[in-house]
Order: sequence, then structure tokens, then C-alpha cells
Amino acid sequence: MATKRILIDGREFVPHRKTGIGRVLEGLIDAMILDELSVEIATSFTQCVPSRFRSSRKIIVKKLPSSFLWSEKVLSDLSRQDVDLYISPYPKLPLFSVKCPTIHIIHDILYLTNPIYRKRVKVFFDTFRLKRALKEADLTWYDSSWSLKETRKYVSLTGANPKVRHLGISERFNIETAQNQGDVLKKYNLQPGYVLVIGNGLPHKNLGLLLNISDQIYRELVFVGVSQTNQKYWKVRHPHSQAIWIEYVHDENLPVIMKNAFCLAQPSKEEGYGYPPLEAMACGVPAVVSSIPVLVETTGNNVLVADPNDSYAWIEAFKSLENKSSYQSQVEKGLKWVKPLQGQAGWKGHIADIKEVLERTK
Repeated sequence: MATKRILIDGREFVPHRKTGIGRVLEGLIDAMILDELSVEIATSFTQCVPSRFRSSRKIIVKKLPSSFLWSEKVLSDLSRQDVDLYISPYPKLPLFSVKCPTIHIIHDILYLTNPIYRKRVKVFFDTFRLKRALKEADLTWYDSSWSLKETRKYVSLTGANPKVRHLGISERFNIETAQNQGDVLKKYNLQPGYVLVIGNGLPHKNLGLLLNISDQIYRELVFVGVSQTNQKYWKVRHPHSQAIWIEYVHDENLPVIMKNAFCLAQPSKEEGYGYPPLEAMACGVPAVVSSIPVLVETTGNNVLVADPNDSYAWIEAFKSLENKSSYQSQVEKGLKWVKPLQGQAGWKGHIADIKEVLERTK
């Protein structure tokens, strides 16, 4: 295939915040580089684009204005400059249209369906943008069958070319022992053997379930990635709970934090995909997740599941992992499940789709 110019909306690369969408962008771009595809990343914070991308001969980083409307206009303009494919990591496409083939990703539509979030005035505008993107995009990626079903249920559309593609996992998450793990744990004042929870701590993450039983787990609860605002939300509602809160962990330190956990917990009532359980499994750490369809799907039911409304079920799940043979069994199941998702292999479906769109629309 001749060299093609692929433009990616990289506005998810922002200071001191690594989101699930940011991880998707990193994994996808890494896979595209290894496959010798040329990529242009449009972002508002060029210094937040991973250094390996900024130094790659296959990558061009383009600066976007910080203003929402102006950045949308610039993205639309860039798509008119001999670009062969535009990829949006969001359900939406640029506000002022795109003049080239497009792919967009639907991780979830919780911002439209969850009662806590859908009361916003902006919901009507976001619904309009979702519908327009589904009608205009050449291909729509869904992280899970669940997100596809929810989208169809909400807007009666799934796109002209919908495909479910589970996401790849960075090879940084593995069972190898890190040489600097003692220094990392000391930096964050942690001792091995904690119950780890990773995420932004928004209400649907359901952290209150674990805070309610913090005195019955007999292991430290460690929350990573919860902003000060969201910490306050939970602390006000659970003033007597015991937990360690770490607002931000440097990306290179996260695998060490993961590997030294007793297990990872994800008590969410809703999710779009669920990276943390998969990353934990890749590190040889068992996961306990909510028995919601999307988490059961993306983990292949190779984790312990518990009702997100039943505290006792979570206590029992944690207790079961105290048994060494049960613990090891979960580790082995997890490693086997995530192996095909690690590194370049985890993105082969996405890369095949990209090439298909480029060939079909040339």
C-alpha cells in the first residue's frame, strides 16, 4: 500500500491525566507505527503526547488551539489537506464536518443514558453529534458488544459499518518483576498486598460499595486516579471509611503499582470497556469485577464477579482469594485470557480495518 496520511484527534493527551481513551490512542498509534503507517496527531498539548511518538519519523504532531470551537474548526480544516483517513477516539466527529474517510470509536454512551449525567442541557447536542457521526462515518468501532447494543437501543443506529473490536493491552503490563518496584512503592507510601481500584471515581464507579466494607476486607484499599473533587464526593458520604487515595500515578509507575496489589477491584455499575481488570490480569493479579454484561464480556468471565449492589458478595470474593490455590487458579486464567490482547497482536483487527477503509475509499 502506498503511503497514506492518517489524521488522529489526539486531544485526549492532556497534562496529569491518563484516561481509558488515552490508553486506546497510545495502543492504536503504537500498532500503526509498527505497521509502517504514517500518522498525524492533532492535540492541544503537544508536550503531553508520549515522547516516543514525538521522536518517531512516522509521526507528525500538530498543535490545536485550546478553544473548543476553534479546535473543532482546525480539525475540519486539517481533514481537507490531502488526508486519507480521519480517526476520532470519540463517538463524535469534528463539528464542522470532515472531508475524508472517517473512523470513530464508541466506548460507551453513559454520558447520554446514565441518569446522573443525562440531565445536562448538552445531552441533546451530544445526541445529535452521535447520530450524525453514525450516519457519516465509514466505519464505527465498538469496544464491546454491549456498547453496540446500548447504542442501537438509544438511537436505533449502529453505523454503516459497525465492528466490535476489543482493545489491546500495553506490553508494559506483564508478570516480569520491575527492578525499581521498591522505590515506586516508597514514593507512593504503599506496602504490597492492597486491594487496588483504578479510575476517575465518578458516581457510576460505585466506590461507596468498597468504602462501606473497608473495615471488613482486612487489606488496605488503594484508589488511584480519583480527582480531589471526586474524592470529596465519596469522603463526605463515607466519612469513617479507611482508604489510601492517590490522585495521580506517573504512567511508568502504574505497572509496578498493579503488580504489587493483592487484587484489583472494579465495582462499577456501568462501564464502557474496563481496562484495569485486563491490565491486572496481564500482571498476574486477579480481578474482582461487577457482574455487569460489559465486564463479563471483556474479561471473558475469567475473573471473580460480584453483584455491584451486594457488599457481602464482594467480601466473600476477597476472602476466596486468600486461598492460595484459588488465587493461583485466577492468575492462570487471567494470563491465558489476555495473552492474545497484548501488544501488537491486540490491535491486529483495528489495523486490518484501517487498511480496508483505505483500500475501499481510495
